[in-house]
Amino acid sequence: MRNFYPETPQGKLGEIKTGYPPAKITEVSTTRENASASSVTALSHDTTEIEIIAIGQPVVGRWAANQAASVVTIAGSANIDFFVETGTGRRFAVPIQTSTPTSGSIMGVNRKLGLYQNIATRTTAGNGSVMLIEN
Repeated sequence: MRNFYPETPQGKLGEIKTGYPPAKITEVSTTRENASASSVTALSHDTTEIEIIAIGQPVVGRWAANQAASVVTIAGSANIDFFVETGTGRRFAVPIQTSTPTSGSIMGVNRKLGLYQNIATRTTAGNGSVMLIEN
Protein backbone atom coordinates (compact mmCIF):
# COMPACT_ATOMS: atom_id res chain seq x y z
CA MET A 1 0.00 0.00 0.00
CA ARG A 2 1.29 3.45 -0.90
CA ASN A 3 2.04 5.86 1.96
CA PHE A 4 0.28 9.13 1.10
CA TYR A 5 1.10 11.02 4.32
CA PRO A 6 3.79 13.75 4.29
CA GLU A 7 7.33 12.62 4.99
CA THR A 8 8.87 13.00 8.44
CA PRO A 9 11.90 15.34 8.30
CA GLN A 10 15.33 13.68 8.24
CA GLY A 11 18.77 14.91 9.24
CA LYS A 12 21.81 15.14 6.95
CA LEU A 13 22.78 11.55 7.76
CA GLY A 14 19.26 10.22 7.11
CA GLU A 15 18.20 9.96 10.78
CA ILE A 16 14.50 10.56 11.49
CA LYS A 17 13.87 13.84 13.33
CA THR A 18 11.36 12.91 16.03
CA GLY A 19 9.05 15.57 17.43
CA TYR A 20 9.06 17.60 14.21
CA PRO A 21 5.96 18.08 12.08
CA PRO A 22 6.15 17.11 8.41
CA ALA A 23 7.72 19.76 6.20
CA LYS A 24 4.49 20.73 4.48
CA ILE A 25 2.58 24.00 4.16
CA THR A 26 -0.81 24.25 5.87
CA GLU A 27 -3.62 24.08 3.32
CA VAL A 28 -6.52 25.32 5.48
CA SER A 29 -6.87 26.51 9.05
CA THR A 30 -10.16 26.97 10.89
CA THR A 31 -10.77 28.40 14.37
CA ARG A 32 -14.13 28.06 16.12
CA GLU A 33 -14.62 30.35 19.11
CA ASN A 34 -16.89 29.27 22.00
CA ALA A 35 -17.22 25.80 20.51
CA SER A 36 -19.51 24.27 23.14
CA ALA A 37 -21.87 22.85 20.49
CA SER A 38 -20.82 20.08 18.11
CA SER A 39 -19.73 21.33 14.70
CA VAL A 40 -18.71 19.46 11.54
CA THR A 41 -15.87 20.66 9.31
CA ALA A 42 -15.58 19.42 5.72
CA LEU A 43 -11.96 18.54 4.94
CA SER A 44 -10.40 19.67 1.67
CA HIS A 45 -9.83 17.26 -1.23
CA ASP A 46 -6.10 17.08 -0.49
CA THR A 47 -6.18 16.74 3.32
CA THR A 48 -4.37 13.64 4.62
CA GLU A 49 -3.37 14.99 8.07
CA ILE A 50 -4.90 17.40 10.56
CA GLU A 51 -3.78 19.06 13.77
CA ILE A 52 -6.26 20.07 16.47
CA ILE A 53 -5.41 22.57 19.20
CA ALA A 54 -7.63 22.93 22.29
CA ILE A 55 -7.81 26.49 23.62
CA GLY A 56 -9.45 27.08 27.02
CA GLN A 57 -11.24 23.70 27.27
CA PRO A 58 -10.48 20.08 26.31
CA VAL A 59 -11.75 19.08 22.85
CA VAL A 60 -13.36 15.82 21.75
CA GLY A 61 -14.05 14.75 18.20
CA ARG A 62 -14.96 12.01 15.82
CA TRP A 63 -14.46 11.19 12.17
CA ALA A 64 -17.77 11.90 10.46
CA ALA A 65 -19.34 10.15 7.49
CA ASN A 66 -21.39 13.24 6.57
CA GLN A 67 -22.18 16.83 7.54
CA ALA A 68 -25.12 15.73 9.73
CA ALA A 69 -22.88 13.95 12.28
CA SER A 70 -22.29 15.29 15.78
CA VAL A 71 -20.21 14.55 18.85
CA VAL A 72 -22.05 13.29 21.95
CA THR A 73 -20.26 13.51 25.31
CA ILE A 74 -23.04 12.31 27.63
CA ALA A 75 -21.94 9.40 29.83
CA GLY A 76 -23.31 6.12 28.54
CA SER A 77 -23.86 7.33 24.98
CA ALA A 78 -20.59 9.09 24.07
CA ASN A 79 -19.40 8.56 20.50
CA ILE A 80 -15.95 10.18 20.53
CA ASP A 81 -12.91 8.98 18.56
CA PHE A 82 -10.29 11.21 20.22
CA PHE A 83 -9.58 13.67 23.05
CA VAL A 84 -7.26 16.70 23.06
CA GLU A 85 -6.19 18.12 26.44
CA THR A 86 -6.54 21.87 27.13
CA GLY A 87 -3.64 23.96 25.85
CA THR A 88 -2.20 21.19 23.71
CA GLY A 89 -2.32 20.10 20.10
CA ARG A 90 -2.50 16.66 18.50
CA ARG A 91 -1.75 15.55 14.96
CA PHE A 92 -3.88 12.92 13.25
CA ALA A 93 -3.54 11.02 9.99
CA VAL A 94 -7.00 11.03 8.39
CA PRO A 95 -8.21 7.40 8.51
CA ILE A 96 -9.69 5.46 5.62
CA GLN A 97 -13.50 5.55 5.54
CA THR A 98 -14.19 3.29 2.58
CA SER A 99 -12.34 0.45 0.92
CA THR A 100 -13.84 1.41 -2.44
CA PRO A 101 -12.08 4.67 -3.28
CA THR A 102 -13.49 7.04 -5.86
CA SER A 103 -11.81 7.61 -9.18
CA GLY A 104 -12.06 10.51 -11.54
CA SER A 105 -10.02 12.78 -13.72
CA ILE A 106 -9.67 15.64 -11.22
CA MET A 107 -9.66 14.92 -7.49
CA GLY A 108 -7.43 15.25 -4.47
CA VAL A 109 -5.71 12.42 -2.63
CA ASN A 110 -8.30 12.50 0.19
CA ARG A 111 -11.16 11.54 -2.13
CA LYS A 112 -9.07 9.25 -4.34
CA LEU A 113 -8.00 7.05 -1.41
CA GLY A 114 -11.39 6.98 0.36
CA LEU A 115 -10.35 8.95 3.47
CA TYR A 116 -12.87 10.55 5.82
CA GLN A 117 -14.12 13.84 4.40
CA ASN A 118 -15.59 15.35 7.59
CA ILE A 119 -14.62 15.76 11.22
CA ALA A 120 -16.94 16.73 14.10
CA THR A 121 -15.47 18.55 17.13
CA ARG A 122 -16.63 20.31 20.30
CA THR A 123 -15.32 21.37 23.70
CA THR A 124 -16.14 19.07 26.60
CA ALA A 125 -17.70 21.76 28.82
CA GLY A 126 -18.14 25.50 28.80
CA ASN A 127 -16.61 27.94 26.37
CA GLY A 128 -13.38 27.19 24.61
CA SER A 129 -11.99 27.28 21.10
CA VAL A 130 -11.02 24.63 18.58
CA MET A 131 -8.26 25.33 16.06
CA LEU A 132 -8.12 22.87 13.15
CA ILE A 133 -5.18 22.83 10.74
CA GLU A 134 -5.34 20.73 7.55
CA ASN A 135 -2.25 19.38 5.81
